[in-house]
Amino acid sequence: MNPSISVIVPTHNTRELTLRCLASIARGSKESPEVIVVDDGSTDDTVERVREHFPKSKIVALAPARGFTGAVNAGMEAACGELLFLLNSDTELAPDTLALIAEAFVLQPRLGVGGGVLRFPDGRPQWSAGTEPTMLWMLMLATGVAGLLERLPGYRSLRPLEAAERSRVDWVSGAAMTIRRSAWLEGGALDERFRFYCQDLDYCLRLRDVGWQVAIIPHADVLHHGGATIGRRAGSVRAGFNPELLWSDLVRFFEKRHGPRRARSVARLLRCGGWLRIKARLLAEPFLSSEQREQRRLETGAFIQAVKGLSAW
Repeated sequence: MNPSISVIVPTHNTRELTLRCLASIARGSKESPEVIVVDDGSTDDTVERVREHFPKSKIVALAPARGFTGAVNAGMEAACGELLFLLNSDTELAPDTLALIAEAFVLQPRLGVGGGVLRFPDGRPQWSAGTEPTMLWMLMLATGVAGLLERLPGYRSLRPLEAAERSRVDWVSGAAMTIRRSAWLEGGALDERFRFYCQDLDYCLRLRDVGWQVAIIPHADVLHHGGATIGRRAGSVRAGFNPELLWSDLVRFFEKRHGPRRARSVARLLRCGGWLRIKARLLAEPFLSSEQREQRRLETGAFIQAVKGLSAW
């Protein structure tokens, strides 16, 4: 017998995407799962539209907003299923994804967290999982080298995104992350000190540390638009992330896991890498069109703000 599934969808002013997400859940399940929509202080009519089109959904309305991690915890606390499936509002499920998730947890009794296989709308793979971040990776992230490598011909043949489906991983993306209820009860809530990022990384490692397995569920495809909420926030860049929030949450993660000394080292590394990135961007400005320069200056300002935001460490 398949375990029951609760699908938790946090949303903040993403009405249309949320409705598409809920429609994909309804299309892809023979047995209707419990669906919980957590509205995190939206100012649009998300709640009314969900009630109109998906009346069986349970709605948890938060006012004032608690932030993404707080919304996730509120949804998890309201859920009744044996499997707690956290799903971003800017996602859509493939028809057989819920069945594949249920099957994976039946076949692997120690599977504590299972991740979906994230894909862009055109079918290209996204990063769905990975290993615990290293200092070298932090430097590559801050300088932008990681993004440049992806543009090199042949790089993806050496390090394909799909590799996460075949190899051991330490964490899976919270955009489509299923947690076994018994693991959730042992691990507790997600850490709300993380402002937007790293709560999935932290949670997976916490469960792994006490003996639960973390894995990608092969072929459990999830279309992920990416950046639907964070992309509209001041300080975000075209790549769909907010460097100030990302870098500070990464330092917070290292502080929690490895202590203040490591956190200070990571903060220094990110500051140095960030300034190198900023200087490279400034040197390239004269070679851009006026329209490109304006956009670039806005994004350069976001990276400057991110570097300054690390001064607390």
